Amino acid sequence: MSLSPEDLPDIQPVRIGSTPVIRQLMDKMGLIEAIDKLSPVKEKDCNVSVGTRVAAMIINQLSHRKALYRVQEFYQEQDVELLFGPGTKANDFNDDALGRALDALHEAGIEKVCKTAIQAVQAPIDLTWKGLHFDTTSFVYTGQPKNHPDEEDILKIVRGYSKDHRPYLPQFKFGLGTTPEGIPVYGDILDGNQDDKTWNKHVLHALTDWYDPEQLEQAIFISDSALVTQDNLEATTGQKDQADFQFLSRLPENFNLAKTLKAEALEQDLDQWEEIGALVDRKGAASYRIYPTKADLNGKTYRFLVIQSDHMDARKEKTIQSNLEKEQRRWHKEQAELERQDFSCEADAEEALGAFLKKHQKGYHTFEGTTVCVELPGKRQKRGRPKKGEAPPPPITVYRVRLTLHPPSDEQLEAIRKQASIFILVTSVAKDDQADVELLKAYKGQQTVENRFRFLKNPFFVGRVYLAKPKRVEAFACVMMISVMVYSLFEYLIRKNMEGASEPLYQLGGGGRRSFRPTGESVLELLDTVDILHMEIDGHLRRFFPKHYEPQLPRILVLLEMDASIFTEPRSSMAVESRHQ
Repeated sequence: MSLSPEDLPDIQPVRIGSTPVIRQLMDKMGLIEAIDKLSPVKEKDCNVSVGTRVAAMIINQLSHRKALYRVQEFYQEQDVELLFGPGTKANDFNDDALGRALDALHEAGIEKVCKTAIQAVQAPIDLTWKGLHFDTTSFVYTGQPKNHPDEEDILKIVRGYSKDHRPYLPQFKFGLGTTPEGIPVYGDILDGNQDDKTWNKHVLHALTDWYDPEQLEQAIFISDSALVTQDNLEATTGQKDQADFQFLSRLPENFNLAKTLKAEALEQDLDQWEEIGALVDRKGAASYRIYPTKADLNGKTYRFLVIQSDHMDARKEKTIQSNLEKEQRRWHKEQAELERQDFSCEADAEEALGAFLKKHQKGYHTFEGTTVCVELPGKRQKRGRPKKGEAPPPPITVYRVRLTLHPPSDEQLEAIRKQASIFILVTSVAKDDQADVELLKAYKGQQTVENRFRFLKNPFFVGRVYLAKPKRVEAFACVMMISVMVYSLFEYLIRKNMEGASEPLYQLGGGGRRSFRPTGESVLELLDTVDILHMEIDGHLRRFFPKHYEPQLPRILVLLEMDASIFTEPRSSMAVESRHQ
């Protein structure tokens, strides 16, 4: 019996990628329901809830970046009913519907939405509270912001200190706090000119509203040197029955105390230093040693760790070279100005030389100078041409300064680099509670929150913000922040469930790359290759895995504590808000 083409089932491969996994993560968090409680759908607003539309934007951002006005186009190529339930259409996520969802988020309160999302991401896991990392980053806005100066509660998209080194562009900022594993514990959206010192104080107060005192007592507030101001240090003191915040930060380089402690440490014998060695088992890793001490800062005694590394940051080497060149240019200019001056007596020249050398005592370079006597042709007192046989005027004797600029010696350069290889940590944590080396490791963990910012700014995941209304920009920034939370949970589950594993995950692209602690991005790349077959049987759409698919998919799903059915069984109709409730 032969079959005609009409007798064969219509089979369509659909590139599903990571979309069902991202949706399932949000279900673990209870994110859609939590947002819907804050922003219930209005009768004539949209066919799907605000939470569902936010979820649609997050799936779009994490699985396949598109500009906001092209999200509908993205879902025209996706299995929408698999993700959001029967009856859902790509048109439910058009630009108008998403814009209204952003308006609803802003109306609910951005801080309240961020807090709700953070509570949701923490729900499925046990948090590590010992060290919490806090930082901010700037995000460039490429449109024309329509700021309204009279509206105080609206995000200010303005020029400010740019951590992307693009101060000529308007921006807003993200503030984020995470656990050592990268799970967010705090997040907010900041004006483009918000300074980090003020933000740190705001966070210290906000945490007391977000969390119970018992939780905060366990935590160490870890932040960069912007934390170390008098106001902020006072803010770490607990109010009423609340315990003091334990903190760990870096002493600013421009503090006189930093210079004093560095000099004190370098004068010590080696036996006063604690040799730490490398913190990571990697070829070429930096080795450290610590000189612990105590000192007063703003009238209070704190514990300080003077830390020296045998690897100097490339940025610091560049800074040293830049400072050397700037000083050389500036001093050469000042040298030329002095050498052009004429002095009527040697004493005046000597006095000027002495003042110049004293002024230039503190620097990388050194000056050597002397005074010289110079005879200049005399000047006729009368106008006009000299008469024949008229004797020339007598020469004038003046005194000038001659200077030689010497570059720093090899010994001086070594001392400069030694100073630059030192940084100082300041903490309120008692030594009995945490050893010196553990505090160093904790501060080095600050890269955890920095990694979240790198992910946030990766154009593969999040496009440039172009929305015109500051309210919608702020709400969309909040959605971006929630995307980071979902991603953080994704990476956390993979890494946590790989602890003790005997087989690494192989990464996309071959080359033998594999890891026992893969990044979330590398696993998302693996999931991006997943296809599902669509087949119509008896008038119903059925979904199947192809015979050949990503061989690591079953293991990834086990690590994520998920079932393969998320790729083949549509969401229940509960995911779709009933029309006109």
